[in-house]
Amino acid sequence: MIMQGYNVEEAVPFIAKAMRKEGHKLAQQKLERFIRRAIEADMAYMREIDVIDEDGLMGEGEYDDDDAFEALLERLCGDTDDEDAMNAAAQLLNSYMEAQQAFMEASGLME
Repeated sequence: MIMQGYNVEEAVPFIAKAMRKEGHKLAQQKLERFIRRAIEADMAYMREIDVIDEDGLMGEGEYDDDDAFEALLERLCGDTDDEDAMNAAAQLLNSYMEAQQAFMEASGLME
């Protein structure tokens, strides 16, 4: 379930543009695929910690950026032991999280 009011089709280009400004040079399709996977992982994490409920409405939990970063990185990288891949994913994820917050603020989903 996606957070109610969250539009993935608007989020992906918004986030991609912000990540490009940060200097990420992945091919557009790869960048968009990463963003979609990150959004999916982010929404799943928010459901698990009750930031959003099963209906996508605001829950009782609190979103902690550091915990979220670790959880999302683990979801996106799986069991890889490739340190270079982990570092690249961490850099992308850091930019994603900043852009995701900006998108949610611009969409009126965050204060």
